[in-house]
Amino acid sequence: MPEPLTKYASFDAVQLAADDFFQDWVRNPSGEADQFWNEFLHTYPERQTTMEEARQLVQRVEVRLPDMPEAKVQALKTRLEQTIGLPLSPQDAPVVPLRRSFVKRLSWVAAAVVLLVGGVVAAWYTSQPTTVSYATSYGETRKVELPDGSVVNLNANSTLSFSEDLKDKAIREVWLQGEAFFDVKHTPTDAKFRVHTNDLVVEVLGTEFNVSDRRKTTQVVLQSGKVQIKAAQQSAVLRPGDMVEFRADTRSLTQRKVRTELYSSWQQNIWILDGEAMSDVAQRIEDTFGIEVSFENPALANEKISGTIPSGSAEEVRDILVDLLKADCQLSEKKLTIK
Repeated sequence: MPEPLTKYASFDAVQLAADDFFQDWVRNPSGEADQFWNEFLHTYPERQTTMEEARQLVQRVEVRLPDMPEAKVQALKTRLEQTIGLPLSPQDAPVVPLRRSFVKRLSWVAAAVVLLVGGVVAAWYTSQPTTVSYATSYGETRKVELPDGSVVNLNANSTLSFSEDLKDKAIREVWLQGEAFFDVKHTPTDAKFRVHTNDLVVEVLGTEFNVSDRRKTTQVVLQSGKVQIKAAQQSAVLRPGDMVEFRADTRSLTQRKVRTELYSSWQQNIWILDGEAMSDVAQRIEDTFGIEVSFENPALANEKISGTIPSGSAEEVRDILVDLLKADCQLSEKKLTIK
C-alpha cells in the first residue's frame, strides 16, 4: 500500500532513490504508482528536480572501468570482484535495492579502483563529465540552448538531461521526460543526435520535431528533416508531416500523417484543436497545469473540440471552454469541474 505523501516531502535524491516504493515505480511503473507520484508532484511541485535526480540514480548507478588494455581491465575486474564480492558488469550484477548503504558501497568500490590502479584511474574518474538537467514546473515552459547550438523548447511538467560535453560527442544524446520541441543543429562531422524517452529512441542529424512522452504513450511529430525511431525491436523512418506513436501497454508502433501545428503550437502558448475529444483536452490540462479535471456530466467528456485555445494559464483555458462547451467550468487551485 502506498505511503502517505508527506513521508517523501523532505527526502533528498539519495533518500528517495533508496526507497523501495520509489524504486519499484521507476523500474516497473504501474497505474497505482503513477497516480501516487503524479499526486505527489501536484502537491510538492518543487520536488520535481529531486525526483528526476533520484530516478537517474536508480536507472544509471553502475560501476564502470576506465579505458585501458583488455588484459589489464580483466585483471583489475577480477581483483576488484574478489575484494568487494560483487560483479562489476551490469549484465552480471544482481538486481538489489539501491539503499544508502549500497550507494556508499559503490563509493568504496571507486576508492578501491583508485588504490589498485593509481593516479591514472583516479584522474579518469574525476574527469568524467557531469549531467546537466533542466526541469519545468506546471504551467511553465523553457527554452534551452544545448552546447552544440541545438535549441529545445521544454513544455510544462518536463525534464531534459544531457552530458555537459554533448557537443564533443560522436553521438549527441539527451534524455526527455514530458514534452519538448527540438531544433537540432547539423554539425560538420554529421554527428547523430538521439533523444531517449522511457520507451523509444529518436535519431536524427539535423531537423525539427516534437516529442511527447506522457501517460505511457510516446508521440514523435516531424516538422522538417528526417528521423528514425526505434522502440521494442521496431523501427520507423519519419518524413515531414509524419507522426509515430508508441504505446507501452501494447508495445505497438504506429505511423500516420498529421497537421504538425496541432502538436507544436504549445510553444506559442496556444492549443490548436481539430475535433479533439474533450477527455483528451482534459489530459492536456492535467499534464500542463497539474490540475485534476472532472466531468459531472459524463457526456461532456466525449464532446469534440475544434478551434484555438490560449494556454498561457489555466484560467485562460477555463474561460474558452465555458464558451466552447456552453457549460459551467469551476476552477479551484487544483481542480477543474465541468458541468
